[in-house]
This record gives sequence, C-alpha cells and structure tokens, in this order.
Amino acid sequence: TVPPGSMAKLRPHSSNFAKEIANPQAVLETELKHYSSLTKGSTIAFDYFGRRYWFDVEELRSDPRNQKEPVVKVQDCNLRTDFLPAKDTKQVKHQNRQREEE
Repeated sequence: TVPPGSMAKLRPHSSNFAKEIANPQAVLETELKHYSSLTKGSTIAFDYFGRRYWFDVEELRSDPRNQKEPVVKVQDCNLRTDFLPAKDTKQVKHQNRQREEE
C-alpha cells in the first residue's frame, strides 16, 4: 500500500511562481489535493489565474516515521510542502559561473 505523505519537496520550473502568487505555499497545498499520490522524479502541473506552473517532485516523506519514500498518498493527509530553488534560478547561476571561468 502507498503510505500517507507528510512532506513533499518540490522544485518549480520557473521562479515566477513565487513572484506572481501572493501565497504560493497555500496555493500549492490546495492544488495538491487534486492529486491522489505523488511519485519522486515525476513532474506535476497546475493552472492558476490562466497560467500553468510546473514542479519536479524531488523528495517525499511519509507519516508517521518521516521516512523517505518513492511514492506517497496525498489525499486525506496533512502534507507539508517545501520549495527548492527554481530550475531557472539554478540555470542562471550555472551560466554566471561559466562566464566567470572564461
């Protein structure tokens, strides 16, 4: 059986997510209720005010022992979310390092 989730670490594809939404944590936790489960390594999306936002599922933990899991149940769980730096933020830093090395 799929264990109930306690925490999900997600990486937004764009840093605009945090800039364009007043309370991104609350919006994401609400949108995750549309999913029955999450799988590590997958990419999820949701639409908010006419824009689509994409997230990579980087890490999942289960209740009650907070163990890392490859899949967790989302519905009927108290799932916390944690954001990692956006993909475009990492790409910009990598490009800046390359320029400094040249």
